[in-house]
Amino acid sequence: MGGIVVGMDGSKGSVHALQWALEEAKLRGIEVRACFVVDRIYTEPEWASLIIPSADELLREGTRLLADSVNRAGGGENVRQEVLIGEGHGPTKALLDAASDADMLVVGSRGRGGFQGLLLGSVSQQVLHHAKCPVVGVPQA
Repeated sequence: MGGIVVGMDGSKGSVHALQWALEEAKLRGIEVRACFVVDRIYTEPEWASLIIPSADELLREGTRLLADSVNRAGGGENVRQEVLIGEGHGPTKALLDAASDADMLVVGSRGRGGFQGLLLGSVSQQVLHHAKCPVVGVPQA
């Protein structure tokens, strides 16, 4: 499939990463796929439904957050939006799978995690080590 896969989480960093990817895709003449991961880790075990929204609600919210982020980045119809279902390992594996045939995987250097002093977030660090394609970590503006 090729193209540029961008990991999105609704953060300013991921919006900035998408903006960078859109410029790069324009130079290369390739498509951009913005991917937001809803992970099963948040919907299982069964008792989790007592304290968190249902999987359907999480998918709807993921779709809304992704569309909002793409709009904030100025992507419009130039971006294919995909909400991915994780396998209980956090977003890393889903992003790596989505980028398995990509020309490039782009992530923000920092996401929504709580450790603001780190140079790279955990997902950025993991995809950097395990992706089969080049990875770009776009620093926050």
